Amino acid sequence: MAERIKNPPNAYELMKSIRSVGYSFKTAVADIVDNSISAYATHISIDFSTNSDNENMYVAILDNGDGMNDVALLKAMKYASTKEKYGTNDLGRFGLGLKSASLSQCRILTVASKINNKICALMWNIDEVQDWECIKLNCNEIETIPNIDKLKQLNNGTLVVWQNFDIGAKKYKGLIQKFLSDSMEETSNYLRIVFHRYMSSKKNKLVILINNYELTPVDPFLENNPKTDKHKEIELEGGIKIKGYILPHQSDLTANDIELLGGQDELNNGQGFYIYRNYRLIQYGTWLNLTARNISNELYKYGRIRVDIPNTMDELWEVDITKKNVIVPKSIVNQLRNLVREIRKDSNSKSQKRQRIGYENDETKIWNKQLNREEKTSFYINSNAFCIRAYIDGMNDKDKTKVLRLLDLISKTLPLNDIYYEYASNKCSKEVEDDKLDSIIKIGLDILNDFQKQMNCSLDEALDKIRVFDPFNDERYYSKLKKEAKKC
Repeated sequence: MAERIKNPPNAYELMKSIRSVGYSFKTAVADIVDNSISAYATHISIDFSTNSDNENMYVAILDNGDGMNDVALLKAMKYASTKEKYGTNDLGRFGLGLKSASLSQCRILTVASKINNKICALMWNIDEVQDWECIKLNCNEIETIPNIDKLKQLNNGTLVVWQNFDIGAKKYKGLIQKFLSDSMEETSNYLRIVFHRYMSSKKNKLVILINNYELTPVDPFLENNPKTDKHKEIELEGGIKIKGYILPHQSDLTANDIELLGGQDELNNGQGFYIYRNYRLIQYGTWLNLTARNISNELYKYGRIRVDIPNTMDELWEVDITKKNVIVPKSIVNQLRNLVREIRKDSNSKSQKRQRIGYENDETKIWNKQLNREEKTSFYINSNAFCIRAYIDGMNDKDKTKVLRLLDLISKTLPLNDIYYEYASNKCSKEVEDDKLDSIIKIGLDILNDFQKQMNCSLDEALDKIRVFDPFNDERYYSKLKKEAKKC
């Protein structure tokens, strides 16, 4: 019979190898938050140290979850620790998250936990690893853990502390404070969307603070907006739930809506699938290669598809250790592909419907379009638009003719191909530069003044009337115009 020989891995070398498993700073923090949620935490406080001493800088993640005794903590700090059974609330899977995520960013991981009025603490220090021996801190050493006083104030809870940011030091040439400052902003934005459903929950709402600032959740679907179109939810075998959304047209979005989406860039970049595992966002902003063209497209920017999978489907969806990527099972590819076509078609329709300009002159529109004999469309500046007439009606015939010729020249030289390519490739800025915005607002103020004089109406009445005209039927311009008009 063959002889069995024990051949355990070298602890130091294996821990170093696992560090490069693929975590970024923000995904590593999210993995620690997963553990807090699995421990039924409702309040998570993340502190980035603000001192300038590189050797003493830290990130501390404190929750008010169930807490652990020394036996449970030792098991949690064990590499590839396992559970007899994962509950439906669990966000972990491989028994590596706490260690692999933390030590992917730092060389010293300290975990202190409190239960039954007793605090215990263990540490992994990569530079002191010997034969998988974890360091147990005594009472005096526990007192030196950053933010330990905050843990003491809780009935139960766990404190995770990262120290010695060697990877950040390399990337930022030793400027750890700068590294943590940049990481804090990026992490804040990431947590807002990854855990948005927990943070928006009416039952057991999750509160996440970063340096005492409470994060507000992102809502990629604008579910409470009455102009969001919602498809009927589909439930597949295994508890998979799928639901499609079409966001309101951009002209119907307020500044608050844009903030709720996570910013203007997310309106376009956020199109596609949102894959959730136990309500925790895993992957988003992609069509998952289920279309001929998987890239973001201006025409499809309003389309979103929410997919909920239970943690019992991890193997089928091939959820990776960092919990940021999945692979769609072949068994449901066709169903998802059909839904993608439907959602993209609806998004396209909403874009075309709201972008379509009447073939006849409409004084509310600055741009018009017409069909030629080949049924092809051309765009031209509408000289009958109110905003243009307001400026040329007072001119003499000679000057008016010059201006109209200039407008015709601009219309005929509109670089449509370049505009389409830049928007479709997401390379075109959606924001108006400050100097150009100021010019637009000044024109609006002049028109408001004319309204009030000609119609003998109040400022509020004039503002209501100008809302129907380009470009002030766009909430971004109108809100700025209204603000400036009230100052005058």
